[in-house]
Amino acid sequence: MEAFHYHVFVCDQKKPEGAPSCCARGAEETIAALRREILARRLEDEVQVTTCGSLGLCEWGPNMIVYPEGVWYTGVEPGDVPEIVRSHFEQNTPVERLVRHDEAEVRAEILSNRAKRLAAVRINTDRR
Repeated sequence: MEAFHYHVFVCDQKKPEGAPSCCARGAEETIAALRREILARRLEDEVQVTTCGSLGLCEWGPNMIVYPEGVWYTGVEPGDVPEIVRSHFEQNTPVERLVRHDEAEVRAEILSNRAKRLAAVRINTDRR
């Protein structure tokens, strides 16, 4: 069953001040712009937007993944949203300038950021 044609996961992870995060790079404004644009184009029955925790590419945020294709967008600003909605959701053509294509590079960066986060958790746990 396909409830929506597109399902978009957008990171809205908040982190301590100074730590790279999508919210520190404007995710809340990008999410609001995305929801407004989807409504304005009457695509709310075709595109589901779900906010989520870290997608693991914190330095490149705001980040989003569009399914069913699994397209990774990074550095998405509110001004990019109309182009994404028009091109990707209406014309089925991803916005190439914002897409991360190198799967190995994406995976390596996510794993590296996860390792850093887990190391920080271990240090904090050890201090108790």
